[in-house]
Amino acid sequence: MRIFCDTSALAKRYVQEPGSEELEELFSSTASEIFISTLAFVELASALSRKLQNKEIAAAEVGEAIKEFEEDWYEMFAKIPLEDMLAAEAAAIALEFSLKGADAVHLASAKVTDAELFVASDNRLIRVAKKMGINSYNPESGSYK
Repeated sequence: MRIFCDTSALAKRYVQEPGSEELEELFSSTASEIFISTLAFVELASALSRKLQNKEIAAAEVGEAIKEFEEDWYEMFAKIPLEDMLAAEAAAIALEFSLKGADAVHLASAKVTDAELFVASDNRLIRVAKKMGINSYNPESGSYK
């Protein structure tokens, strides 16, 4: 199955939190291709920095998470770059659904990949994806099917 994973769900691979086990199960049992936006690299670093600042994780955990992500970046994920046509599509999605820019980029990226499943840990984003006709899943909601 072709999966597009937004950063809110992707972070669960690198930091143990609700939905981490479900995401791993999905990746190992269901995914044939896993797509992410290149924006995920910046967003994941930002999320890890916030968790460190809020004392939710230690500096060593941040370093390990980044190391694991960089390995997956080159070996596991098909990356969708933010190019002009994708930016225009994301802008249209942002306008139509009143989304944050990054969320619109993820949905536009999922759309251009013809992903069979959009994975996010943001229920509002899941609802918008469903309105767009994209099958969606939040790993915090339990096992996929």
